[in-house]
Order: sequence, then structure tokens, then C-alpha cells
Amino acid sequence: MVERLAALIGAGVAPGQAWRYLAEVDPHPRVAAVVSRLDGGAEVPGAIAVAASATGAARGASRVSGGGSRTRAAEESWQVLAAAWSVATAAGAPLARCLDDIAATLRGLAQAERDTSAALASPVATTRLVLVLPVISVAGASLLGLDTAPVLLGSPAGLTCLAAGVALTGVGALWSRHLVRRAAPADRAPGLLLDLTAVAVAGGGSLPAARALAATTIERLAPAALSPASGQLTVLAEVLALAERSGAPPAQLLRSEALRLRREAVAHTQRRTAELGVWLMLPLGTCVLPSFLLLAVAPLLLAALPPALL
Repeated sequence: MVERLAALIGAGVAPGQAWRYLAEVDPHPRVAAVVSRLDGGAEVPGAIAVAASATGAARGASRVSGGGSRTRAAEESWQVLAAAWSVATAAGAPLARCLDDIAATLRGLAQAERDTSAALASPVATTRLVLVLPVISVAGASLLGLDTAPVLLGSPAGLTCLAAGVALTGVGALWSRHLVRRAAPADRAPGLLLDLTAVAVAGGGSLPAARALAATTIERLAPAALSPASGQLTVLAEVLALAERSGAPPAQLLRSEALRLRREAVAHTQRRTAELGVWLMLPLGTCVLPSFLLLAVAPLLLAALPPALL
């Protein structure tokens, strides 16, 4: 979609009219939302930002980035597009060229998102399966004729096992989710700040002004795309200092460094995911398996005892 806009604007079509032409061939709800805002007198970056939060059908939900159909990823892609358009307009950069560059950025972010999701899919599925084992064990015992519910609900010892088993299952679920979240990347859009600074530099402004414009625009239009812990600000300062000392074109340095950050983010997530398979053994061994014993095995042993001992 971004490539189509770049081609239309490069051919001399006004930005607002380019969106209207696009809406004639692309029925995406967010494209229609942009055109509606433009017809109401809104500026293009603001119209895109409003459309970013619009809800639409799942089909084509992330065509902006060429990624999957998940709503969150699509919304973030539209936020990035709004930020990039705003930076290009404010800096006076050639819009068609900037849109081509941002299209490449969005494709890179979408690929990083797909690689991260694929790496986390197996640990997440394993966690969900393990956490339902205690419930499956109770249901399986009932199907086999070993009804443990009367023991769990009808005696102090059974109620103690039930409460402890449920508590351990809850702790195991929270622990496992924490481990999975820790393995996820801290930066949702690695390299975005550098890419938008490259767009601002294309407008001919000073490097400090380009850096400030990119940072403030991301904070305003795409706040979820830049994590304070990502380190992009530090990398940006290093690249700009290198460009000033060497006289090298800063835009090229910024784009290559942004690409490196995306590759490193994916590699880091893959390493953390490999470690996650080992760390998940902790909640499994200390919470889920004891819960299984309390909910499935202990009631069978209690049922064999005289009622006076329960």
C-alpha cells in the first residue's frame, strides 16, 4: 500500500488525492477512515494517526507492513506510517522517496515481528498445555470411574488439597507468563528512531534538529513503538557523531544501523526463547506437578482411608 502511495505522489499526484485514488481500489477500512478525515479538512499525518486506532475486519489487517493479520501489529504499522509522514512533511523531505524508504522499514519490522512470534510460539503452547494438566487429570479420573470430587469437596483434607492445588496452578500460570514476557523483545520497533531520523535528514536540516524531530514525532504519534530500554537513543547519538566526524552521508549510516538493530533484536529473542524452554521447567517442577499430585493422586489415596481419618 505504501509503495502505491509513493508511486502516485512520485508521479505528481497531491498526497490527499493519492489517498482518494487508493481508496477506490483498496477497500481497507483504515484507508476509508483516512479519506473521511481528509474530506473533513484534517492534515494527512493526523488522518493516518486517527485511522491507526480504527477497528476493521481481520482481512488485510496489516497490509501496510506486509505482515500478518494481527490487529496490534497492523495498528502499530499505521502509527509508524503516520509518524514517518509527519516527519517527512515537517522536514520538507521528498515525500515519494521517504515513503519508499518507510515501506522498506515496515517490511523489516513486519519480518522481525513474524520471526519473534515464530520463536515464541512453541514455548507459549507448551506453557498452556502444561497448565491445564491438573484439570485434565481430575476430568480423566472421573471418566475412568475414579470420581475424586466427593473426596476433594467433602472432607477437610480434600479441601486442603483442592485449595493448595488451585493455588499452585495459579502461581505456576503467573510464573510461566512472566518468563514468556521476559523472553519477548523490549523494543517493539527496533531501528525506527534511526529510520525516521534518516527521513528528517533528507529534508536538509541539521542533525540535532532531525534527531529532535524524529524523537518527538514518535512520542506523539507512535509511543508504543519506542521503548526507553531499547537503547536506540544511544545508538542514534553514536551514529550521528560518526557521521559528523567522518563526513559520511548520515542517512545511509542510519538506515544500515537500523537494519542491524532489527537483526540483533530477532537474534536476541531467539536466544531468549531457547533459554525459555529450560526456565519453564521451574514452574513445572515446583508448581504444576505438585498441583497434579494434590488434585489427582492425593484424592485417590484419601479415598482409601477410613472416613474417621479424613
